[in-house]
Amino acid sequence: MKKLIFLIIAVLAYSFSMQATYEARFGWFGVVAKATGYFEKNQTSYIIKTFTKTTKFINFKNYHISKGRIINGILVPLTYENIIIRGDNKFNLIFTFDYLHKKIYKTKYKNGKFIYKRTLEYFANNDILSLYFNLPLIMKKNKQTFKAVGGDRHTGKIDVEILKKGKITKIKANLYNKIFVGDKGVVYLDINSSNWVTIDGIVKHVLKIGNLKGRLVSLKINP
Repeated sequence: MKKLIFLIIAVLAYSFSMQATYEARFGWFGVVAKATGYFEKNQTSYIIKTFTKTTKFINFKNYHISKGRIINGILVPLTYENIIIRGDNKFNLIFTFDYLHKKIYKTKYKNGKFIYKRTLEYFANNDILSLYFNLPLIMKKNKQTFKAVGGDRHTGKIDVEILKKGKITKIKANLYNKIFVGDKGVVYLDINSSNWVTIDGIVKHVLKIGNLKGRLVSLKINP
C-alpha cells in the first residue's frame, strides 16, 4: 500500500505512521484474502486506512477510511468511508459526523451515482477504526459496550471484552455486523500491547463451515 498523507505537516514537531500487512486463511482454501492497514497521526490530526482484497472466489475489494482530529490523545472522527468493489460494481458509503447536532449522515453512491443521503438512527463518537485505537484510553473495565459506525446497523453497538492482559492483550469483540466479520459478527484478536497492533485474529464458524484466521505478515513503523 502506498504511503498516504492526510495533511502536509510542515511545522508540527511530532508525526507517526505505521503500516501492517495481513493474510487471512479459511480452512482448506488456504489464503483467501490479503489486507493492509495504515495509520498516521500528528499532534492534531489522524488518518486510518484499511484495504482488503480476496485472492480467490469473486473479485472483492473493501476499503475503510477514517479521518479526523486528535483531542487530548483521543481520535475524534470527522468522516468515515467504506468503499466496496464487488465484481463490476463500486459502492461508496460516506459517514459524516456532526458533533454540534449529535447526528451522523450517511451518503451512498453506486458506480459514482448518488443514491441517497440519510441520518443514522443513532449518534456515536467513533467508527470501528477510531474505536480500535482509542480502546487503550477509553476502556475502563474488562467488558464494555460502545457505539461506533460499523457496529450494529440500528444502534452502532459493539461489545468488547478483554480476555487476557500482558505483553499480548487478548480481546473478544462482537460487532453485531455479519457483513463485516462473518455469520455471528464476533472476532477474537491478539494485540501487541506496546503498539496496539493486532498480531493474530480469528472469526469462528464463517458460513458455518470453518474459521477465518488472520495473521500479521509485516509491520513498518516510522516514529
